[in-house]
Amino acid sequence: MLSYWILRRTDGTPAGLVRVENDRVLLNPTAPIPGTFTLFSATAAVPILPETETVLCGACAVLGTDGGQTTCFAAAPDAASLAVYRHRLSQLCTKEPIPQHETNNTHVEEETPEETEELSQLNTIEAEKPVEIDETAQATAEFSVLLRHAETFYAAYETTTMVQKEDRGGIDLFPQAFPGARWRYVDGADVLPHFEGIWKSAAGTLRILAVRGRAAPRPPRALFGFTRFLRGADGSGYWIKTEFVK
Repeated sequence: MLSYWILRRTDGTPAGLVRVENDRVLLNPTAPIPGTFTLFSATAAVPILPETETVLCGACAVLGTDGGQTTCFAAAPDAASLAVYRHRLSQLCTKEPIPQHETNNTHVEEETPEETEELSQLNTIEAEKPVEIDETAQATAEFSVLLRHAETFYAAYETTTMVQKEDRGGIDLFPQAFPGARWRYVDGADVLPHFEGIWKSAAGTLRILAVRGRAAPRPPRALFGFTRFLRGADGSGYWIKTEFVK
């Protein structure tokens, strides 16, 4: 299953994304971030480098640190809080054993109000409206909205309880490429708005996903599997993904 997590800095601003597919994890910051990154599962933790695929079964979070300070954080929807992964990392980084005479005096250090506010900012994802895809990803704030929706996009169009599907059989979105295809518009709170079409040809029945975007040499990173750019009958541009169905 393919999913995306938004990588956020300590002030809550987006810093990139983490792409996860079948336990293969790829960290893609939008700009260089100092320090190191750690990839966590429920039971393990391994280093991860930007732009380098790392494999970890059950990966659920990425934590960036520099000099002991948190720089960024990304996590799956069912992951634990940032505080949990910071505590796990602090245990991994402890190299010297605690002297025997100090073992009875050890305690867990409480977080300061400033640290609590930092955690609150990182763990709160504000509701944002979907915007048009920017192929250069220079408008980081707008691009982060796309990444937030991409996590559920590929499974959501098959889950009717999560999305609203409006039948638009009367339109012909791509009359040249897919003449006579039947279309419906799919949207929802956690779904990237798109058109879904069914087109029957001599080769078989084709399902078409069309996401509005701008022309570019290649599709945005979030649109994995989308390979064509077409201009629709409504005058808008669309990135296209196709697959044969039974």
